[in-house]
Amino acid sequence: MASSSPLKPIVVYLIDKHPLDIPEVGPAFRWLKYDNDFKRELKGLIGPYDESDLTVLIDKHPAGSAWQQLLGSLLNENVEMVVTHLAPLSSAQRQQLIGICAQVGAQLITPGDAGRNRPAGKENSDT
Repeated sequence: MASSSPLKPIVVYLIDKHPLDIPEVGPAFRWLKYDNDFKRELKGLIGPYDESDLTVLIDKHPAGSAWQQLLGSLLNENVEMVVTHLAPLSSAQRQQLIGICAQVGAQLITPGDAGRNRPAGKENSDT
């Protein structure tokens, strides 16, 4: 799903099939649904957002081509916010993502944040 086109300011990075997933049980790290709840769930994590500012990157396995595209766009300062689940990432990937986001000033949002990392003033602006 990765391409050479520039990413939009908000990037959701998902891993489709984590090595620890059990086929009979389903995905262990499925935290955003791909149905009608996707946008509502995302709004719950980051607050109100403009859908035209959103890029969704999906890798089949950790550290695929979408990961490389995400890192490149972060380093080029094209991304303002990354939304991802850290558990499927390797320890090195987690540290790399945290470090690059801090270096370039991009906001990193994870499901465990429960909206705590939203910019001030957006907590209660449900529309």
